Amino acid sequence: MPQSDSSPVAEQCYARLRDAILQGAYSPGERLTSVRLASDLGVSRTPIRAALQRLKADGLVDSDDNRAAWVRPLTVDEVEQAYEIAGALEGMLVKRLAAQISDADLRALDEAITQMESAATSGDQHAWVKGDETFHHLLSAQAGNPLLNSMLQRVETVINRVRFLSLNIRPEGAALSAQEHRRVYEALAAHDGQRARIAHENHLDRVRDENVAFLKASFGSFPTLPTPSRP
Repeated sequence: MPQSDSSPVAEQCYARLRDAILQGAYSPGERLTSVRLASDLGVSRTPIRAALQRLKADGLVDSDDNRAAWVRPLTVDEVEQAYEIAGALEGMLVKRLAAQISDADLRALDEAITQMESAATSGDQHAWVKGDETFHHLLSAQAGNPLLNSMLQRVETVINRVRFLSLNIRPEGAALSAQEHRRVYEALAAHDGQRARIAHENHLDRVRDENVAFLKASFGSFPTLPTPSRP
């Protein structure tokens, strides 16, 4: 029986391919065919086609009129712009959240940061990124603004590609970023919106400046990561 675009298999294919692209298993510009991806994931081509459409909407995949698809290359300018947008939107968001954040939401943020701290100590890059993603998703979920949430998700997709690169090149940065997230949490727990905004913007300014400077000096565009295992 063919799977629908919203079937569990299609959802799993989307999640696995998204993670693979973010982690560099498929390189920028690499051609993606439904036959090949179906073989990689052990599924039929129907859920693969649905997954590729979602990945295109995410900005991770490009395609042409002949339905050829490839991993969308990422430029340094896009990375810089993504950090600038995230800093402005999330800085505003954390300042607003400080006045109304609940104990349950604070516990969830604390758990995400604890995961980042533990992963930084153990060197588990994937767990660190998952904790970081969870932290930012928790923030955007509290916005109560679907448009803002959608904008942040698109920006986070760009930043996530850089996160994996950064951890491969400078793994020691994971501990520092976890500390900076902890400062944001402490300001939110104290219901100090101005301190939360400054802490969050300082964090994003630092990682933006470090990553953009490195990319410009070394590549001039988004580099290819050492190839991990395919999904």
